[in-house]
Amino acid sequence: MDRISDLPDCILLHILSFLPTKTAFLTTVLSRRWTHLCHHLQHLHFEQNQFPYRNTWPDVSTKKRFLATVNWILSRHKAPPIRTFRLTCDLNHSDEYTVEWFIRKVSGPNLEELNLHLSFCCSGPKVAIPNGVFSCTSLVTLRLKGGLIITPSPSAPSCGYDLPSLKTLQLYNVKTSDGKLEEILSHCTALETLILDSVCPYFFEVQLSICFPSLKSLHFKSHFGETLRLLVIDTPSLKRLDIQVVSGFREIRVRNLHNVEEASIDIHKQSFVLEFLVELCRIRILELGSSVFDCLPEAPQHSIPELTCLQRLELTVRCFDTRYIMDMLHKCPMLKLLAIGFNALQYIILDPHPSRKWEHPVRVPTCLASHLQVIKIKRYVESRDDRDFFAYVLQHGLVLESLDIQVDRSRAKGFPEELSLLPRSSKACQINFCWIPKS
Repeated sequence: MDRISDLPDCILLHILSFLPTKTAFLTTVLSRRWTHLCHHLQHLHFEQNQFPYRNTWPDVSTKKRFLATVNWILSRHKAPPIRTFRLTCDLNHSDEYTVEWFIRKVSGPNLEELNLHLSFCCSGPKVAIPNGVFSCTSLVTLRLKGGLIITPSPSAPSCGYDLPSLKTLQLYNVKTSDGKLEEILSHCTALETLILDSVCPYFFEVQLSICFPSLKSLHFKSHFGETLRLLVIDTPSLKRLDIQVVSGFREIRVRNLHNVEEASIDIHKQSFVLEFLVELCRIRILELGSSVFDCLPEAPQHSIPELTCLQRLELTVRCFDTRYIMDMLHKCPMLKLLAIGFNALQYIILDPHPSRKWEHPVRVPTCLASHLQVIKIKRYVESRDDRDFFAYVLQHGLVLESLDIQVDRSRAKGFPEELSLLPRSSKACQINFCWIPKS
């Protein structure tokens, strides 16, 4: 007995909303009622990989059939309005206007999520996001990835942006006209999650202000180079920060990061790194990337602020700079876990601090004597004074529980056996080795 068909339409539509749209439309073979339901779906999810190539269609590409299917479904869609639209596909020049029509078709006062993940087969013009997307007052989530342009339409002298409900904005590899990104952000008054990954302006030098009282998570990765003149971050509610600046920018102003609990920083300029560290006074989890390793070890120790709440520290290094590591340990009195990862390119990159030698610390770092329980070394390759470091932490690590080292089997040269013989102050301490997988 077909009991599911006895359910009311609203429940069946809710069930279908959890399925990929292609799967939902397979139910149309059951009866006319299911066809009617599918043309009233409010949540449409399209992925090109759901439409594999079939030998029965040798003259039509997978992509063309996929776009034709999406077009057919949207053209026949009936009320109520679409609430969720997700599209993942590959495009070429001839497909740009088709996708722009898709976006205009689904945009409306009831749209809550728009998720576009596009890949282009060649360079050239990209899909322009219609202005109407940025005036969808019900929009809660907006994700745009790859080959997309945010720029005013020639036929629209005023944009009328209004995004009062938007909580999640994620932009990856998106281009914008000068000042357009900041204008859009100024209308996102309820924003909680912001991802700006390789978002590039088209024309002149710009400044970018990320100032949201409600923002909780920020990911910023920049390929701006010298076009980004000024970056301002003022986010009093922020909990998670991830910032990576591949190319330099001229000035940064950071305020109100006192509630951040977890951060990842990969910036090559010392003054900018220190500015972030000063603001991150309550940080609990901190990751410092390889770009930080190129600049922070040269900073005077007194200029590095004390991170009194930090419990987990992860350092990415190009070589085993023990003075840098010890300086950071002195600044983290409550540290419980230290992870040191070697950069994947460390075999071919020279030591940026060749004059740095092991110096026996005048005093034992507070965390080493009272809190540090775990030390992890990832992709380890021997350096000039690392044995002195290991001997020191094993001798003074009073509460150390484990020293875990991932080592290259071909380059170990008896190192595991030698390290295992070093004396340990903590009877609970275990030294564990694993091998780096062969590539």
